[in-house]
Amino acid sequence: MDTEFHYYITYLIAARAGFAPPEAQTLAWASQYTDDNTAVFTIDPGLATEYANYISQTMNILKPQRALFRIYPLFHFIPGDPMAPTAWRKDGAMHWLNTTPNSENANLILDAALATGNLYRIGIACHGYADTWAHQNFAGYLNEFNAMTGPIDAAIPDIGHADAQNAPDRPALVWQDDRLLNERVDNRARFLDAAAGLYRRLSRHIAPRMRKKERLAREAALRADLDRCIGPEDPGNDREEERIARYRECAGAKPYGGREMDPYEADRWMDEAVETDVRGVRDRGDSVLARLDPLKDRYRWRDPARRRETDWHRFQEAVKAHQNESWAILERRNFLGLDLPAL
Repeated sequence: MDTEFHYYITYLIAARAGFAPPEAQTLAWASQYTDDNTAVFTIDPGLATEYANYISQTMNILKPQRALFRIYPLFHFIPGDPMAPTAWRKDGAMHWLNTTPNSENANLILDAALATGNLYRIGIACHGYADTWAHQNFAGYLNEFNAMTGPIDAAIPDIGHADAQNAPDRPALVWQDDRLLNERVDNRARFLDAAAGLYRRLSRHIAPRMRKKERLAREAALRADLDRCIGPEDPGNDREEERIARYRECAGAKPYGGREMDPYEADRWMDEAVETDVRGVRDRGDSVLARLDPLKDRYRWRDPARRRETDWHRFQEAVKAHQNESWAILERRNFLGLDLPAL
C-alpha cells in the first residue's frame, strides 16, 4: 500500500473509529512514515544528546538477507497462515513466511501496540496489519516463492512483491497474479476489506461497549465512503490527486471529526526536530548526485532539552519497541526453526 491508504485512508479509519482528529493524524502519519523511514541518522554525534535511529523500510532489495529479514517480515510482510484459502496456488507451493490477510500474527502485533496506548506504536502496527491484505501471497524473504513469470521478472531478486512492482499497492488497480488459482486481483476490494478490518480493531479499542448493530452500521458507512473516494478503476494511477482530494474532503465531515486533514509531508517530522547542515548535495534525496556526494550532512537537535518530545524521536523509539516486541511474537511462531543463510 502507498500513501493513499497508509496515511489518508488510515486517518479516516481512525477518526471514524473514535480517535480525535489530532490523534488520528499522529497515528496515520506514523503509519505512512513507516515507509519513509529509510535512512539511519546520527544526531549530535559525540555529545551527550547523541542519538541514532533504526530504519523501518528499505528500497534496497540487495541488502544482506539478515538485514532485510529485520525489516520486511516485522513491518511490511507479517507472516500469516500458509494454508489460508487466499494463498492457494497453481503449483501448490506454500511458505511459512507467506503474508495472509488478517492473520493471527498481525492481530497479535496490533494487540501489543494497542495495549501501550502509544499512537506511534499503533500507527506502525496498523501499517503492517493493513499490508497483510495488499502484500498477501508474498514473503518478506529472498525466495523463489515470490517469483512471477516474464523476462523482466526473471531479472529482479525474488523478495517481497518486487516482481509485481507497485501493482499490489495501488488502490484502484485490477491486475493478474498468475501464481494463484484465482488470478484476478481487485485492489479496491482488498483495500476496502483491509479498511473494514482495521476499523473493527480500532473501534473496539476506543469504544469496547459500542453495540454490535451500531458498529456494523458505522463500518458499512465507512466502506461506502471509501468506495466512493477510491472511485473507478485507474490502471495508470492517473487519478491519485483526485482521490486524495476526496479523502481530505471526507475528513471534514462530522463522522470523521469535521477537521481538515493536513497533507502528508515525508520530511516534516524530522525537519521539526532536527537541524540539517547540508554539505554539498542534501543527503536526504533520491538523486544520483546525493548518492555520489562524498560530503555527508551533519545533524543536530533544534532543541536538545526537548528532543524526546518531538514526533520524530517518539516515532523512532516506537520503531525500536515494535521491532523488539514483534520479533518476540514471531520468533516463537513462524520464525521457529528457520535457518537464515549466512551473510
